[in-house]
Amino acid sequence: MNYTTNGNMYNPVFNPKSKVYVSLYDIHINAGNSAFSINNIFKNINNGEKYVIDLDKIYGNLKKKNYIFTNQEISLANFGFRINEGYVNGGISIKSNLNMSYPKDIFKLKDGTYFGENSTIDLSGINLKANLYYEFKLGYSWEYSDKISLGVNLKRIQNIANFRTKKCDIEFETNGDMYNIDLKSNIEAEFSCNTDLKFAKNENGLIDSVYSDNINIDDLNNDNIKDLLKGKNGGWATDLGITYKINNKISLAGSIIDLGFIRCKKNAKSLTQSGNFKFEGIDIAKYLNNIDTVGEILKDSILAYASPNDNDKGYTDFLNTKIYISGMYELNKYIKFGCVFRGMWYSKTFHPSLTSSVNFTIGNETQISISQSFINRKANVFGFGISQRLGYVQLHFILDQLSPALWAMKDGKIADKWIRNTNMISFQTGLSVIIGRKYYNENGYYDY
Repeated sequence: MNYTTNGNMYNPVFNPKSKVYVSLYDIHINAGNSAFSINNIFKNINNGEKYVIDLDKIYGNLKKKNYIFTNQEISLANFGFRINEGYVNGGISIKSNLNMSYPKDIFKLKDGTYFGENSTIDLSGINLKANLYYEFKLGYSWEYSDKISLGVNLKRIQNIANFRTKKCDIEFETNGDMYNIDLKSNIEAEFSCNTDLKFAKNENGLIDSVYSDNINIDDLNNDNIKDLLKGKNGGWATDLGITYKINNKISLAGSIIDLGFIRCKKNAKSLTQSGNFKFEGIDIAKYLNNIDTVGEILKDSILAYASPNDNDKGYTDFLNTKIYISGMYELNKYIKFGCVFRGMWYSKTFHPSLTSSVNFTIGNETQISISQSFINRKANVFGFGISQRLGYVQLHFILDQLSPALWAMKDGKIADKWIRNTNMISFQTGLSVIIGRKYYNENGYYDY
């Protein structure tokens, strides 16, 4: 959809076909998981009158390793303008990402921790990565030749908050009878934010609370929130893109997005926890006269085992770099067919998706796109997008999951089944002021 103003999010060569644009707002929200759909979470009882969460059904649909992905982007300012055969773009955005991987065994805990003598629940491989940051972008694209166009975006990152687990290995083992539990763990995590968090420790050196010298965490107000939203840790990133025009009908494109890092030095913390907690039951007879002591003993034992070591240690966190490879076949000036491959590395695994689309151009005002995608191990992701120009104002809306819209229709039986089998949703919307627009002249070439 080359009329929209946010195409350079995916390839710095993809700039709108207008001389100048200024975005009033751009919003992009995406969420999904690789394991289960809504239909795999609930079961109906009383002939569909009531739904309850079905943990056994969830467990049955899990893979050995499972993933949750969410990302949001809100543009605070976005602009672009053409200079001869080149295009300049820039903007300020606030972005957030939360990715998590977890093993199937985590849902075994629904039945407790005992599965017979010498049984094990292995929770190794839990991985969490979260980011909240400002992005300041300046980019340029140009026509290198009649067939090749190149583009680059340079990004300055100002981090608001960051959290990541470097290692998270946890294992439950039952030995002897059901009262003997052996819990082993080896955890290492790092985080940073816009306040210097400190850990208050008791007389035994165990962490029992968290506080900040300059912000009252328990009584946040507008001033405190503004301080928390300042970007104090910085980094750099770049986007690289290329398009190749095979002929007047076929073109190819490729890009690398968010190739960069954040250096977390201010208010950075490193937490490590490693140990072995053995529970072999409690002889209640010893504490019959003071039963409250049992709880205190358990509490002290767990705190002694679980309390992490902390130190002020800076670290470098790399962004979730993505690659896009796309192709477009132009049937005529009204209809185009497209295909996009997207890939991202996370938690030592490559995560691909594939989207095909048919795109309609109606004059110089309207574009419509209908798409089908394979995402998060499912191929039932059908999308719809529209870009509409009204004078100097252009609005676009793209929804990569049609079922919620269809669900609102009066006869929604098909959509109801559809939405219950989806495991992701993504939408984008934006409003821009644009000046000038390329169009096809009678010879079939772009012109102003």
